[in-house]
Amino acid sequence: MVRMASFLLAVLLLISLTACSSTNNVPNESRKALFVGRENGGDGIVIKHIKALGFQVDVSSDKDLTAEKAVGHAFVFVSSTVNSNKVGNKLKASPVPVIYAESQNMGDLNLSGKETDTDNGDFAGKTIAIKAANHPIASGLQGSVEVYQQEGKIGFIVPGSEGVIVASSPDNEQRAVICAFEKGAKTMNNEPLPARQVYFYIVGGEEINQTDNGWKLFSSAVQWVTGAK
Repeated sequence: MVRMASFLLAVLLLISLTACSSTNNVPNESRKALFVGRENGGDGIVIKHIKALGFQVDVSSDKDLTAEKAVGHAFVFVSSTVNSNKVGNKLKASPVPVIYAESQNMGDLNLSGKETDTDNGDFAGKTIAIKAANHPIASGLQGSVEVYQQEGKIGFIVPGSEGVIVASSPDNEQRAVICAFEKGAKTMNNEPLPARQVYFYIVGGEEINQTDNGWKLFSSAVQWVTGAK
């Protein structure tokens, strides 16, 4: 009876640990995110969503950002409200994954070209086109998806050949609005990436305009870049 009781206790413990693992959606080694931007306004809305995913959020200004600050975090989010010149390629060699909402910084990383309005920029709309429905970031969505409640600014980049265009502008499939770069993928300068990178379309001021599907895609981007999806 003692052996049976011990066996049942071990089974229950295993089930409990499995349930906790499936609930957390992100690796347990780090529950911290570094947010580069502001603490209030639209950035505050994004921070709230990151916290809802189970992360403690540290905030850094663009000028104070360093590669060393990223250490110990599960990922970094770079808001489009930053001064892109102050962020530049500071995180280029960092082993910590990054989600960029500032399209010009993708050029600094040589993950896209650098010409504004051609290689990066934004367009007016509220709909995007899913191009890689089988990618985890697509989160099961297909075809045309409304990510804004009303027409607003949607950011884009034209990525290098090793970027996976998860979603694009509805009328130009070369303009990626969500783009995933795997660890080890080559930049346009043929340099391997030290960690996963994601470009995500949300432009400062449009955070309050996001639909549920827009936030669903955001959550999936966080889960993928941290290796939880």
